[in-house]
Amino acid sequence: MQYFNPQKQKFQQIWKQELNFQLLDENRVFMTGTFTAFTDEVKSFIKQNNGYFFNLDGEKGWIIPISNYQNLITSLKQQQTEVVIKQLPKLLQKLQNLNMKEIKYYDNGQLITLKYDNQISYEQIDKTLNETLYQYQRDCIKQGLKFNGRILIADDMGVGKTVQSLALASMYRQNWPLLIMCPSPLRLNWQDEIIHWLKIHKIDIQIINCGKEGVRMNAKIVIVSYDICAKIKDNLVSMKFQICIADECHYLKSSQTIRSQACVPILRQCKQTILLTGTPALAKPKDLFNLLNIIRPDIFSNFKEFGYRYCDPKLSRFTKGIDFDGASNLRELHFLLTNYIMIRRLKKDVLSQLPEKRRVKVRIPGDSSQVKQIWALLHQLGNMDIQQLINKDSIFQEQQKDQNDQLVTVNTILQKCYILTGQAKIKAIKDYINTLFENNIKFLFFAHHKDVLDAVQEYCIQNEIQFIRIDGNVGIEQRHQNVQTFQNDDEIRIAILSITSANYGITLTAASTIVFGEMHWTPAIMMQAEDRAHRIGQAQCVDCHYLIGDGTLDDHIYNKIENKINTVSNFIDGQKQNLGALEFSAEEVIVKGASKPSLFTDKCESVLQEVNVQSSVQTLTEDDIEEIYQLLESRTKEKQDQSTELPNLLIDNAKNIQDDLSSELKNQCYSLKQQLMDKQLSTNKVKKEIIEDNKEFNNIQKIMEQNQQQSYGKAPIKLSYEYLKSRLNVDSKSTEQGLKKQLIKLNNKKQSIPQIKIDSLDQNDN
Repeated sequence: MQYFNPQKQKFQQIWKQELNFQLLDENRVFMTGTFTAFTDEVKSFIKQNNGYFFNLDGEKGWIIPISNYQNLITSLKQQQTEVVIKQLPKLLQKLQNLNMKEIKYYDNGQLITLKYDNQISYEQIDKTLNETLYQYQRDCIKQGLKFNGRILIADDMGVGKTVQSLALASMYRQNWPLLIMCPSPLRLNWQDEIIHWLKIHKIDIQIINCGKEGVRMNAKIVIVSYDICAKIKDNLVSMKFQICIADECHYLKSSQTIRSQACVPILRQCKQTILLTGTPALAKPKDLFNLLNIIRPDIFSNFKEFGYRYCDPKLSRFTKGIDFDGASNLRELHFLLTNYIMIRRLKKDVLSQLPEKRRVKVRIPGDSSQVKQIWALLHQLGNMDIQQLINKDSIFQEQQKDQNDQLVTVNTILQKCYILTGQAKIKAIKDYINTLFENNIKFLFFAHHKDVLDAVQEYCIQNEIQFIRIDGNVGIEQRHQNVQTFQNDDEIRIAILSITSANYGITLTAASTIVFGEMHWTPAIMMQAEDRAHRIGQAQCVDCHYLIGDGTLDDHIYNKIENKINTVSNFIDGQKQNLGALEFSAEEVIVKGASKPSLFTDKCESVLQEVNVQSSVQTLTEDDIEEIYQLLESRTKEKQDQSTELPNLLIDNAKNIQDDLSSELKNQCYSLKQQLMDKQLSTNKVKKEIIEDNKEFNNIQKIMEQNQQQSYGKAPIKLSYEYLKSRLNVDSKSTEQGLKKQLIKLNNKKQSIPQIKIDSLDQNDN
C-alpha cells in the first residue's frame, strides 16, 4: 500500500498496518483496516466500547457508537505499535459544531463575514406558487431555508431543479437583484421559466448577450452565461449581488479554468448561493470540491485536506506528483453532503407518475477495414490496460503542457481509435435507424463526431425524412426554435444531436426512444442526454438504445461508464447503481404499441401487419407460464375439432396423429418449462418477444394483470414465444400447419385416398 509521510511530503511504497474510521451518521462510526491490525487486544477495546462486527453492503468492519469513538481512539493510541490510525477529519468536527448564523472565510488575505440574522419561514412563500409545487419540491425549499439559502440542489435530471431554485430565491426578494449564471444555450430557457413561475415581466429580466453590455440598474433578474461572466467580471463584482443561482454548476468543477476563476469569487461572496446540477460529480469525488468551496468556504478551504480523505491519493503514473483521481471513505462523504451541503432526490423516488427509463445494449457490426485499423493501433499500446487509460480522460482531453511523451502518444492512439469507432458503425447505424423509421418511431439520435452526425443527416435527406439538428454550430435562437419544432410537429421523425452540445438545457419529451450511435465515457453526460426525453412531461417509458460496435472501443467505454456510475452513485446517492442494460442483437429493435413498448424480431413483421397486436413487456411468473401452456393446449384441441371436415378416409389416421401431438405437446411443455428455468438461472440475457396470436395475447395479458405482474425486468422467468413455438413445432409455423403436413405425407403413401381439401384449415391460420 501507499503511505503518506507528512514530514517528507511524499508517498512511500511500504506495507503498513492501518485502522480507518469513517462516519456513517450522527450516531455511528464504521471501523475498517488491514486484517493483521485487528489483534485480540484491539477487538477487546472495540467490544469494551460497545462495538460490534457488521457486514455493510459487502464491506466488513466494526460499528462503534459515536459517543465511544474518542475513548476507543485513546485506548488504541496507548498501544506501542506501528499501526496507522486514520481518525475522523477535522472538517467533520467543524461541521458538527456549525454556527448557521455566520460564515467566515479568507479571500485573497481578506476576511469575509456573512451574517444571517433574519429568519424566513416557508409560510411566507407565494400561495399560487406553493400550490403548483410537489411536496418533495416544498421539502427542498425548506431545506434551502435551513441552510440560509446556501445549498447545492443536486436532484436527478428532470425532477424540476429550475422551479425549486426560483421558488427558494423568491423567498429572499429583499436581497434582489437576482443573478443567474448558466451555460450560454440556457439563457432563453431561464427567461421563459422565470416568466412562467414567478410572473415577472420580460422587461424586468436582462439577458447579457456580449461582453460590452453592462448590467442595467433597474433589472430585477440578470441572466449571464459563464463565458460572458469571465469577460464582465469587474462589472458583476461592482454590483455586489447578494443572491445568485448557478445552473449546471459542474461547469465550475475545475478551479484552474478562466470560467471558475471569474465566477467562483462572485458566488462565494453572495449571502444566498443556489447551485444546480443533476451531476454534482462527473466521475470522481475531486470534481465536487470546488462546489463545496463555493457553498461553505469556511469549511472546505483546503483541497489537500479533502483530497487525502476522499480521493484515495496515489503516485501518478504519467506526471510527477500525486494523483487524486481515486475515491475513498465514500459513506462518510455521502453523509457529509446530505446533512450539511446538498439535497438530492431521484426521479424514481419522487415522481411515481413518471415512467421508468430502460436501457438496452444493441450489438451492431463494425466495418472490417476500420476495425482492423483500431486493433492495429491498440496493438501499439502493448500490455497497457485500456480501461485504465480511458479512465484518464485520454480520449476527450486536449494535449496538456505537463504531459510526458508517452502519455501524448497514448492519447493520440486512443483519440484515433475513438474516431474510427464512430466511422466503423456508420453503415450499421443507418440500417438500425431505418428500422425505427419503418416502424414509425420518433426518436433522438446522439453522436459525438461530426462525420457520424453528417452521415445520419445525409441519410434523412436522401430518404426525405424530416429532422432537426442541434450541435455546436447551431445558435441559441435557432436551437430554441428547433426544440419547439420537434416538440410540436409530428412530421419531424428524428432529432440529430451532438452528445456534448445537446445533452443539457433542452426538453424533447415528444420522443420516448433515444439511440446512442456513439458514447461519451463520462456517465454524467450520458445521463443528461438520456434525460432530454426522460423528464417531467414525458407520458411514456423512455427506451435508451446503446449501439455497441463489434471490434471497436465501445465495450471499453461502456464498461468505464458502468464503473464510474457505480463509484459516483456510492457517495452521491449512498448506494451502488449501474446502467442495468439488457443486451440484444442488431435485428432486435423497440416498437411502440398502443400504450407499451416491446421488443420484437424482424420475423414478426408480417404478423404485426396482419394483426393489431398491442405490445407488452410484462413479466411472467411460473404460474403464468403454466396457464399459458394450458391456453396453447386448449388452442390445439380447438383446431383438432376443426379437422372433422377432412375426408372420412383420413379421420381415423388424423385422430391418431392428433392424439400423438397432444401427448407430445404436454411432454414438450414440461421439458420447455424446465429449460426456461435453467436458462434463467444461467443468464439474464433472455430475449423478450411478442406473442404472435392476438387472441392468445389478450388472454395472457389478462393473466398478468390479475397477478399484478406489471413491473419491468423483475420476474424470475420471461417467456420467449419464438423459442416456445420452435419447441412445439420444429418445422411448422403452427400446430395446424404441422398437422396438415403430416396428413399430406400420409396421403402420398396411400394413393387410393382422394385429394385432401385444406382450404377450410387455411381460413384459420391466424
